[in-house]
Amino acid sequence: MPTSGPAWGCTIQRNPNTRAQGITFHKFLYELSQIPDFSGRACCIIFQSVFIDGIASIQSKLNTLFSVCKALLESDSVREVMGLVLALGNHMNGGSRTRGQADGYSLEILPKLKDVKSRDNRISLMDYVVSYYLHNVDKNAGTDKSMFLLPEPQDVFLAAQVKFDDLNSDSETARTRSDKDC
Repeated sequence: MPTSGPAWGCTIQRNPNTRAQGITFHKFLYELSQIPDFSGRACCIIFQSVFIDGIASIQSKLNTLFSVCKALLESDSVREVMGLVLALGNHMNGGSRTRGQADGYSLEILPKLKDVKSRDNRISLMDYVVSYYLHNVDKNAGTDKSMFLLPEPQDVFLAAQVKFDDLNSDSETARTRSDKDC
């Protein structure tokens, strides 16, 4: 049996099979109003909950970003593959003095490796890089010891979604909210 509170516009479900134990909704509200500085205390509890959730969200994003960056920066395998891509790119551009001696490249070119095909169109540059790495760089290729340690793809995706402006805005909102709310 739903009943509506007169001034609150809320619906309270009462179970007709159980007996009220002496505390009615109005009595409950009256007792809450008797607690010293109840609104301030309630505001503090709500703020604490929202603040902790907000900071935990920011911390989770930063931890994911940090772990992905650390794994990529400290991985010898990643460094070797990046060097191999640079060497192959320089070799392919070898006839050009300006383009054949690059010291580095932009990471945006990595997805394009699959689009660069051999003369006979049978193999992509990405396939060649993997094949070359397995045959010439990875001494444990084909064994159980062969490992190319990378972060989980989902972690890389989440790290790529982190926007520092949003993190800064979220932390600033959490900081200034404490001054305004209570």
